[in-house]
Formats: sequence, C-alpha cells, structure tokens
Amino acid sequence: MTRVTFAFCLVLLLITIATVICQQEDVNNPTEFETDNTDDAVLNSNGTDVLTTQAVFFGDHTQTQKNNVQLRVRKGDYEKYQFQPIVIGGNASDSETMWSKSIRFMNAQNNTYYERQLRNPVLTLWILISRNPKEKFEYSYSLKRFIETAWKLNIQATVVSTYDIDLLAADTGLQKIVYKHQPVEKMPDAILPRMGAKIDYHSLAVVRQFDKMDVLVLNNHNSLEISRDKLHSIQQLATYNLPIPKTMMAKFPVDTENIAREFDFPVVLKKVSGSQGKGVMLVNDRDHLKSLQEMIDVTQPMIFQQYISNSRGRDIRVIVVGGKVIGAMMRQAGDNGFKSNFHQGGFVESVQISRAVEWLAIEAVRLIDLDVAGVDILIDTNSYRICEINASPGFQGFEMATGVDVPQHIMDFIKLRSGVWGKKVKTESKKKNGGAAVYIPVSAEHVLPKPLKTKQISVEPNGSQQVVH
Repeated sequence: MTRVTFAFCLVLLLITIATVICQQEDVNNPTEFETDNTDDAVLNSNGTDVLTTQAVFFGDHTQTQKNNVQLRVRKGDYEKYQFQPIVIGGNASDSETMWSKSIRFMNAQNNTYYERQLRNPVLTLWILISRNPKEKFEYSYSLKRFIETAWKLNIQATVVSTYDIDLLAADTGLQKIVYKHQPVEKMPDAILPRMGAKIDYHSLAVVRQFDKMDVLVLNNHNSLEISRDKLHSIQQLATYNLPIPKTMMAKFPVDTENIAREFDFPVVLKKVSGSQGKGVMLVNDRDHLKSLQEMIDVTQPMIFQQYISNSRGRDIRVIVVGGKVIGAMMRQAGDNGFKSNFHQGGFVESVQISRAVEWLAIEAVRLIDLDVAGVDILIDTNSYRICEINASPGFQGFEMATGVDVPQHIMDFIKLRSGVWGKKVKTESKKKNGGAAVYIPVSAEHVLPKPLKTKQISVEPNGSQQVVH
C-alpha cells in the first residue's frame, strides 16, 4: 500500500468516525431545537412528515368526538413522543380550518418532549411547581399547554420543582439560588408559580427570593401569601366592602350555639387552603356539626361560610390576566351536588357577564395584587358574591367551555411585562445615569387605513347615471 493510499484511507476513516460521533451526539441531545414561527412552531422545519391521525375534538359544551387531522411533525417524533392531539373549538368537519380557528396541542405522553430546549429563545421562563421528589411526575394539562404555547412565541419554558432549589442569603445580599446542586449563573427572565393551594413555606420562600432578586414573578410572593389563605383573602376583600359570603374562623371544639347564632343551617365548612372543591363540606344542622368534629382533622385551620342557597351547585369562574377579564364560564354541579368544580364532575359552559361583574372580578384581583387569577363568584338573590380567588387557576374546563386560549394570554402578558415594564434599576449609581430606557414597540394597529378610491355618481333628470371623477 502506497503512502498516498494509506493517507487517503486514514482520512476516510476519520471522516467516518466523525460522522458517527455527530450522529451519536444528535441522538443523545435531541432536546435542542428551533421554532419555525408557524402554527406548528414547536417543530423543526427540516425533515418533517405530514401525517394524518385522529385528534380528540372538544366542541360546544365540551362534547367530544374524534376526527382526522393532518400534523406536520419531525420524522419519527410521532411515535417517539406518543402524541395524542387535542383540539378545542373550530369545526370538526373541516380539517383545513380546524387548526387555525381553535386551541390545539400535541399532548405528548412522553415527558421528554416537554424537556426540550430552544436554541435562541427571546425569553426564559421557569414554571414553579411543588411536588414530592419521591412521587412520579406527570405533566398536567396546564403544564403541557403552557410549554407548547411558549414555544410558539419562542419562549423557553421549563418546569422547575421548588424542592430542587436551595437559597442563600448573607450580609452581602441575596447571593445565590442553587438548582439541583448547581448555582444558577443566569436567572430566568420570568417566574410563573403554579403551586396553587399546595404552596408551602419553602415554596413561598423560593418565590420571595426571586421576587427580591428583581426577577419578574407572576404572581408576587405577597399576593400568593394572601390568596393561599381563604380567610386572609376574605378579610382583604371585606376591608374594602366587596360582596362576600359571611365568614367565620372555625375553632375547635366548635361552639355550636355561636355558629347557630351567626349562621342559618346549612352552613359551609372548608379548609383555608384547598382547591378543586377538596376540603369543602356542607353541614346540614347542629347534630351534623357535632358528629363532624369527631371525624375532621382539628389541627387544620378551617372556616365557616354562609351557604348561598340560590347558587347551590353553580357559580361563575372568571379568569383575569393583567387586570383584564379574558373570559367567564358557568360551572354547574353534577348529580344535584352543591360543589360546582369541573374536577368534581361538574359541567361548564361559556357565559357573558355584565360590566359590573367584570369590574367586581378585576377589583378583587387588584386588592389581592395578583397578575393572574381565577375568581369564583356566587349568585345570591340580591347580589353577586365573591367566594374565592385562586392564584393558580386550572383552565382545562374553562378552555373547553369558552374556547379562550388562557396560556396565550398569560404568555403575551409575560412578554409585555418583561419587555415594557422592566423593573427599575435599584442601585443609585445606575439611577444617576438615568437607568435603562423603556421602549414600547410601535404597532400598526392604530394606523388609519388608506382611504378607498370611491366613484361619485350623478343622476340626471331623465334617470340616467353618470360617473364623476
């Protein structure tokens, strides 16, 4: 073998090895991708398949059916990530317009689909949850929707458990946040807590640390501390005379005579922290109340609340984002129960609310200082009454009933807050230099359209018409 032949074979061998290594790296790192800014923007534009598959279609009043739809997906991804597409709204019989006039998402069953990383995101968002690390984790409907919607806007959304975060504060300031034993070198642009009623002391401390480190947090720690406590929320609303059900803190053993003096039976007994209708019961009379004391955990703080009989088994859920009502639905209990929650088997439908009810929801959210909230409103005979405010509202039933894309509204608001209402520079030195200027992008929405070219027509006495230029 000549030296030239040997050199050529060696080069060929090196090229082959390099190709194999690159292919192997691509297999080992399939999570990094770019959006293509289309309606299917979560996927690469190169090497795609157009597949016809069945999607679960939710139409009016959450009626479901299956219908064929076409998906453009990267080759091999359909089987790999086990897509089970869901479509909400639109026209089930028209596959061409279904995607453009509806809420839709891939609903992957393989968790790794939602752990992919954008190459060049415009924003990074941490969605905070609190979960026991010993429990198996599955992405909920809300988390999947948040992530897929964020990708379409080129926002990197990552689900982060507060149990994986450690905090450090010293006399030199809030120095560190450690995530999975590694110091966080670059803070996320925004934090979206999704702990709801499960938020505990540790999770609240994590949110507080981000808040004080000048990271955009929706919702802030003060508002979460109020909203997680139903009695605290009621106290805040009552301070400003907003209509609420009469409420009393429960003390054990219960003074039955005192309860009977302040309330008419039946009366509602609920935990101060809870969601989805859990930890809520209806006490029918004094004997029922006495028997319940032997069954309930008296170490858990609870409240008694006036039972609004006119609103039995129904209420209105209003979602507010950035001080604006994005939609409302009526929730109706199933099986003649008194709990209207969707997750308790209730029914939901879209509803139009008056300006007064819209103001009531917005004002309640403003008093708690929440950016994103669900407001539950009871229907009394003489007034609407605010029952609860949820800082981390679920929205699966809401989207099915209203067709309103909740994550889209929240992501748009995050982009607005991070881009326009940037937090003020704290240090005096930067203040002297004027700080960072705030720029508001100019849109074409306010630009008047060019006047249409019209023809003037004159009518002669004999009835004939003539165009006058």
